[in-house]
Amino acid sequence: MPEANFSPEALRLFTLLRRGHYSRAAGLIDRYLERSTAEAVHLNIMLPVIGLAGAWATRGELTHEESQRTFADIRKVLARIRLQLKRQPPLGLKVVASNLPGEMHGAGLELIGDWLWRDGWDVIIPPIDSTERVIIQTVKEHHPDLLAISCSIPRQAAIARRIIRTLRATGFSRSIWIGGMAINAYPELFARSMADHTAPEIVRFTRCLATEFGYSTATPTEL
Repeated sequence: MPEANFSPEALRLFTLLRRGHYSRAAGLIDRYLERSTAEAVHLNIMLPVIGLAGAWATRGELTHEESQRTFADIRKVLARIRLQLKRQPPLGLKVVASNLPGEMHGAGLELIGDWLWRDGWDVIIPPIDSTERVIIQTVKEHHPDLLAISCSIPRQAAIARRIIRTLRATGFSRSIWIGGMAINAYPELFARSMADHTAPEIVRFTRCLATEFGYSTATPTEL
């Protein structure tokens, strides 16, 4: 993931966050929000920052402590942006949005959860360290209208398949979507997962859901 492929805004924010300069990063985000919409900042700046942080951690360029601090600060920045999102009226629809066991940080799914919440969904995100059993139990307890799964690394596709197979066998008949870096990189994993649908990015995902469930998405037309 060469840093040259990222915008100067995303690189500057990532540099501040990885160096532990949260107050300066927060000020920078506030300036970005003055110039652009919260949705554009989410998609064009925060999503690349999350990808950069994940790549650095995977390559060992962040220590465990640095990685934990960086992602904790990313979550604080996401919360700051969330305050600028204008939520649509509640849809009366519920989604369980789950990472899979082995996920490193879960920040990407949190960002997607923000977009769904803004569209009026009630969003339940199981804790990042949840086991397969906990994820299955969460779905059974909440009876969601949608299950969204994030698959970040290829080996998680087998975990997703076991979860989906168990839920289908026990009567869960609602829509199941799977996405994430591994699904985008290896499209054949989607078919193996037994999920119903996938989408390569957030904008298409939210627009597909609006069509599937019959509501008007707040995703701006220019994105």
